[in-house]
Amino acid sequence: MAHPSAAWGIEIGQYAIKALRLERNGNDVVVTDFSVVPHRKVLSTPDIDVAEVTRLSLGQFLSEKNLEGEHLVISVPGHSAFARFAKLPPVEAKALPEIVKFEAVQQIPFPIEEVEWDYEAFREDGSPEVEVGIFAITRERVNEKLDVYEAVGLSPESLTLSPVALFNAMHFDLQLGDDSNPIVFIDIGTQATDVIIANGDRCWIRTFPLGGTHFTEAIASSFKISYAKAERLKQEAASSKYAKQIMQAMRPVFADLLQELQRSLSYASSSGELNTIVGLGSTFKIPGLRKFIGQQLQVNVTRLDEFKRIDVTGREAASFAEYCVNLGTAYGLALQGIGNSQIDINLVPAAILREQAWDQKTKWFVAAASVVVVGSALSLFGPFNQERQLGTDGVPAVVKQTITKGEQLKREFDKAEENGRIGTEATQLISLFDYRDVWPFIVHDSAEALACTCPEDTRNYTLAEFLDAFPNPLDCPLVRLHDLSGSLTVGKDETPSKINVMMEVELSHSDPLNFLSSHVSQWLRENAQPTGDRANYPYVIVSDSISVNPQSLLEMTGPEYIPPPPTGGSGGSNNPLGGGRPLGGGGSGGAGGPLGGGGPIGGGRPLGGGGGGIGPGGPLGGGGPLGGGGSGRGGGRGGAGGSGGSGGGMGGSPSTPDSPDEATIPYQAVTVNTMNVLAPLPEHTEPKLHPEESTWYRALITFDVELLPQPRPTDGGGK
Repeated sequence: MAHPSAAWGIEIGQYAIKALRLERNGNDVVVTDFSVVPHRKVLSTPDIDVAEVTRLSLGQFLSEKNLEGEHLVISVPGHSAFARFAKLPPVEAKALPEIVKFEAVQQIPFPIEEVEWDYEAFREDGSPEVEVGIFAITRERVNEKLDVYEAVGLSPESLTLSPVALFNAMHFDLQLGDDSNPIVFIDIGTQATDVIIANGDRCWIRTFPLGGTHFTEAIASSFKISYAKAERLKQEAASSKYAKQIMQAMRPVFADLLQELQRSLSYASSSGELNTIVGLGSTFKIPGLRKFIGQQLQVNVTRLDEFKRIDVTGREAASFAEYCVNLGTAYGLALQGIGNSQIDINLVPAAILREQAWDQKTKWFVAAASVVVVGSALSLFGPFNQERQLGTDGVPAVVKQTITKGEQLKREFDKAEENGRIGTEATQLISLFDYRDVWPFIVHDSAEALACTCPEDTRNYTLAEFLDAFPNPLDCPLVRLHDLSGSLTVGKDETPSKINVMMEVELSHSDPLNFLSSHVSQWLRENAQPTGDRANYPYVIVSDSISVNPQSLLEMTGPEYIPPPPTGGSGGSNNPLGGGRPLGGGGSGGAGGPLGGGGPIGGGRPLGGGGGGIGPGGPLGGGGPLGGGGSGRGGGRGGAGGSGGSGGGMGGSPSTPDSPDEATIPYQAVTVNTMNVLAPLPEHTEPKLHPEESTWYRALITFDVELLPQPRPTDGGGK
């Protein structure tokens, strides 16, 4: 099939829509446009309408970019589809499709008539064997996505898997065709992680359901905060003063991610020497993640920060460089659209492709028919038209048409002039600029109101000096601003405009509400009117609106919160994982359980005793990392228990994996202790406002300001 010279690649991710337009330029490609449109809410946020949020984001994208007549290639996430790889016996090229279809029926876990599927064959020079990649998605999921696209007027010519598109991008950008050693690309998305092992012109793909949202959920669970606030903490982890607590909360997810990577990389180790891992996706910005993976896997881990064969110059260069790490999939999609991809698969249903082809042909049919009809009409009605050039009154018809057109244009001009006059709504919108200088005054008032809680001579103290002056947190008068925001309500008619101000503050005083009421609220009431030194303030504080909101008071313990370790339980008979929790204390392992008692990272709590591990043939014995001992592999007797409890049970002989997916390579078990040794967290040595195990409070103070007519004199204002 012929490919166009330009195409858009569009990835609809969980966090944003990422799009890239490429044009062919000989053997190279040129970026002609790109866009990143964040969703209003992350699609993995609980209880949201994913289809509706996606439609809104696509609508915004289409309002910025004109896609009419463009060739579109859109991706589907790897965790929404299937990628299977199989080696076929030597077969003639003409018989390959039938052999692959037979293999697809065996590999795809759905009836073949309920899926859309395609394949790519990989051949090595001099080898008669053929390896095929089979890619499929259920027809129901395809139709759901196409319905969303159709609702905003999009009809993609191609659908492909995100990891396939990423392989195409890296194969082209890094020119992998001549590379003899495998390179591993890890794309940690919001919901899942794609592992792509590239070996020259071939690849192997595995997707597992662990991504950035799991790090966010771990933070939300540990700190007892909302998902949105946890996401913000994760993004600010590198510069946050709570970096140690944030990293501590994410450690269990680090361990799970490492185990899944080790399973995947066992395939790479069988394909050749593994020296390089390239990380993609925003999750790789988490501090310490790259170092941790590299040390555990003993390989060099780099992060993709720029592309080698495409770039953007001019005023958009900085924006493109910022989003570069997230545009890999869109890059590969656009390459497939212009015919420069190594793997070219399409999961759009055949019926829709036929309909698109007929739509393209219909345009030419209509154009040809129109030419014939117009030509015939001119030959038949030409003489009659000449006689009608003059009207019955002798005035040429073209003159009458010109006069009529002129009168119509004049009416349209008069109407446009009338519509151009500023109306009431436009006047209100323009008046918003009158209040652009109000917020600095509100910030100043908020700071003064909070400062009044402390003695005058302590306002220039450092935190250390302040804590020395007030060693007892229960008597500490310091109130710290956590967040300040406001919302404007534009007035109508005689009603003035108002701003609702919200101050989120922190304090450790033993009676927080009365303390705030007698100081902060009292200051706001005393300074409600713009008089004296505040004569030029552009608003009046509404005294009746001032509130410390008792129902919003939160009692906190800090600064560090470490949740207690989960406890284990008894494993059932023939339970494949035996007894116990993933990182907690294990109970008795069920008979026949291949992992024996305890969890996959050692039975028992980090400092407790391990599970029994009585399952015959279990490759992992019972026992925790510092508690009861147990052999790390099958075939040995558990050692004596440590400080946590009794020793582990007998381990059986290790089992042999049935497939590359289940194979493992030697690695050191991941525990809290090994992580502390490999990647220790820095200690926070500066004085802490809230000492360990101390109780403090977060309160919400709200008040309204009623805006005065603008503009006002500026003498003495704008402190």
